[in-house]
Amino acid sequence: MVGRKRKNSRKKPTLGNHQRSWIWGQHAVLEMLRAGRWQPLSVVICEELLDAALFAEAMSLLKLNSIEYRLADDAAEIENLIHARDHQGMAANMTEFPTVALDELMEGLPENPFLLLLDRVQDPFNFGSILRSADLFGVNGIIIGESEQVGVTSHVARSSVGAVNYLNIATVASLPETVQTLLEKSYQIVAATEKGTSSPSQIDLQKPVAIVIGNEGKGIQHELLALCNQRCAIPQVGHIDSLNAAVAAGILCYEVHRQRTTI
Repeated sequence: MVGRKRKNSRKKPTLGNHQRSWIWGQHAVLEMLRAGRWQPLSVVICEELLDAALFAEAMSLLKLNSIEYRLADDAAEIENLIHARDHQGMAANMTEFPTVALDELMEGLPENPFLLLLDRVQDPFNFGSILRSADLFGVNGIIIGESEQVGVTSHVARSSVGAVNYLNIATVASLPETVQTLLEKSYQIVAATEKGTSSPSQIDLQKPVAIVIGNEGKGIQHELLALCNQRCAIPQVGHIDSLNAAVAAGILCYEVHRQRTTI
């Protein structure tokens, strides 16, 4: 069974080739449909794997937004299509993620913005987890570099469990130049580094802030680190000398949220 096709027949670039162009899983696909921001080319659904309420919601959203869809006969049909078993009865064939220009991101920020700058985060699961924390703790925008940085891929989208649909992500040619711009706008630039001399709770995070998370293996590049006007280290008591990038980002996002909501 096929739903109505999009009115715009111009071919759009897909998220990737073959399996990489697909996002699957009930949470990931439904949040994408609910947000209505990142429209899929088509969706495949296996009714027998969804409860009645979720199936009804999915069908309503697909028809409302004139998204092409197909009802699969069984779970194996979707598995054969995307070459994965954990689809939970839903899969969406996606276009490229709609990032925003830096100027657009900056214009839409609230009075006291909270940004994340990711310096060459390369693991898609780390990136997805960071996006999930960013949405949960009120980050207003994500800024990533054009080189040595994973983009919004299928793995990233699924790891974010739908959070990617609610965040503005800007890609820039130079993170150091972007930080210079933020400094001129009186942002506090906080580097997450094991070489930091302050703990997150010792830094005033209630003013406009941009937290910098570095590469999983190399940390924050020297040129960028030199521009940061605050360096913080998360206190640790165990034997491992550093935190996973996604875990560190989650802790720092929570600390910003805590400071801004505690009375």
